[in-house]
Amino acid sequence: MLIIFPFAVGAVLSPPPALEGSWADLVLDFCGWLLFMIGAGFRWWATLYIGGRKQVAVVDEGPYSICRNPLYVGTFLMVMGLCFFLESVTLAIGCSVASAFYLSVTVLAEETVLRDVFGRPFVDYCRRVPRFWPKIRLLRTSPTIDVSILGLWAEALRTARWIWVPMLGEWIANVRTEAWWPRLLHLP
Repeated sequence: MLIIFPFAVGAVLSPPPALEGSWADLVLDFCGWLLFMIGAGFRWWATLYIGGRKQVAVVDEGPYSICRNPLYVGTFLMVMGLCFFLESVTLAIGCSVASAFYLSVTVLAEETVLRDVFGRPFVDYCRRVPRFWPKIRLLRTSPTIDVSILGLWAEALRTARWIWVPMLGEWIANVRTEAWWPRLLHLP
């Protein structure tokens, strides 16, 4: 989080590149909402498959058949949506750097644990399925799945915490256009 802070300050203290209400602003807002909704949808889809089974089996169906970390991919897309709302390349770079750092540490540690717990099936899964970049052609799923209501409830609570992100992004984008707002920097 500390990595993102200077990028966020730079974004907030720079004027937005598109005028509020312009076509460019509308396109950027649309892209922000699209990324946010795709990310949230990807997280929900992943939760349907992983909920309650994370430490029990190698889950390799649904979103887990096209990438090994769909929850992280969904979160990243939601964060990138915020960068579109704030119309900031600077913030997008900061979020990308922070994500790369966090995920390089976290995912490698998680994969080490999963390799120890599940052995050969997990190693084979890692060979088949990319870590982050989804490959839709790999999609496979059963006609039915068991769903953990507790897992869905936990994801609903996380989503409730995330829903403020686009609203806050829109509010900050609007405030940045006000005459009284400080424009100390001019970052893209």
